[in-house]
Amino acid sequence: MTQKVIEILFITFGILMIIVIYRLILRRLSKGRVIHSDFCTLYSLEKSPVEETVEFYFTTPVAQHIRFCIWSQNDECTELKNEEMAEGGHIVRFDTKTLENGIYTFGIITNQQKTIKKFEILN
Repeated sequence: MTQKVIEILFITFGILMIIVIYRLILRRLSKGRVIHSDFCTLYSLEKSPVEETVEFYFTTPVAQHIRFCIWSQNDECTELKNEEMAEGGHIVRFDTKTLENGIYTFGIITNQQKTIKKFEILN
């Protein structure tokens, strides 16, 4: 009878150890995982090609430092914003007359992401 109790306790202890080790492995594998809920959302323009003034819209779920840039096809960067921005939606206005006609990309850069979209300027 005592032998049976010891065997049951030993098996129970073994199962508990397997569960603990499994949880530790899961915790270890989830470190460094990307949390998508902290990412900004960059919206496409309503019309393309754009002329004159254009409004870029993006949202950020948390206050964070954001760079907002426009890149030409030869990777020249026009930086429109480089500052700490509050949580919520933001509109960045830009006069396209300062750039030549052509295809450009616009995007936001944070510590966690870089999101880029294309648009065309036709003044």
